Amino acid sequence: MTDLSTTPLVSVIVPMYGVENYIARCAESLFAQTYSNIEFIFVDDGCKDRSVEVLRGVLLKQAQALQARVRIISKDNAGLPHARKTGLDAAEGMYVLHVDSDDWLEPATVDKLVRKAVETEADIVVYDFFKEYPNRSKLDSELDSSVADPDLYRHRLYTYESYGYVWNKFCRLSLYDGVFVPKYAMHEDIVFSSQILYKARKIVHLKEGLYHYDRTVAGSATRAPQKVRRGNSARNLLDFYLHFQGKDPSPVSDLREEIFLRAAWAGYAQDRNLFTEYPFLASAVRAIPITPGYYIGMIRQSLIKLFLLTHYR
Repeated sequence: MTDLSTTPLVSVIVPMYGVENYIARCAESLFAQTYSNIEFIFVDDGCKDRSVEVLRGVLLKQAQALQARVRIISKDNAGLPHARKTGLDAAEGMYVLHVDSDDWLEPATVDKLVRKAVETEADIVVYDFFKEYPNRSKLDSELDSSVADPDLYRHRLYTYESYGYVWNKFCRLSLYDGVFVPKYAMHEDIVFSSQILYKARKIVHLKEGLYHYDRTVAGSATRAPQKVRRGNSARNLLDFYLHFQGKDPSPVSDLREEIFLRAAWAGYAQDRNLFTEYPFLASAVRAIPITPGYYIGMIRQSLIKLFLLTHYR
């Protein structure tokens, strides 16, 4: 068991792209953390605005004493999933905390998470968060039944009964070893979370709002047309399946039917190219009986089946 007196190193990873209006708020909340043993890794994902300049200004003005523990890694733009992976590759801590650059933390967030992880010997500490709207804050919490059962938790990611976010899961950095990185910034956190939840031996729930999720900021993925968003979500999930295909055990083997049905619905309703890009998808879905209990309900399953019979015999 880790001794609290050793104050294990925590790696805080912050991807940045087009956030010059928000990064100061985020950085100020990080540099004000009451826990002392933190390395801050900011990943400049090819920013074209003043995000990095603003960050350096906050560091110079308010946190000069922390400069030795702050790294700014600049790279060509490749999207949020690969920016997260760049930060993970550079991290040296025992634990990792992801923070989106337009969000912010309570001052004692890292201190409370470390204490909970060490005292319970947990691999992952799931914690509550505030959704910030223009005129109100809303506290959100995971279902206790999900946190108690990692397999159930993974399944509920795909039905939106649990949160797929990586930033409300404080975990051992080692859980990300060998992680598959999705290509697109759409439901990419579900792919990451599926893998760390699969590898975790113990997950605990800290029932306290520690993270502020700004719902007033529309990211580039959110601004994209629905066809693009749904299509790229399906591609991430299908690529995730293909990466682990034939490997047993794997974090995706018990999710394949849920993934196929979600992708097929996206292909039917928004992006027919999916059936061409992933030629196995049509036959895989045809082999799934129309069954209740999936996120894609029985009426939608029937519509998909009828479409496949007509177009993909």
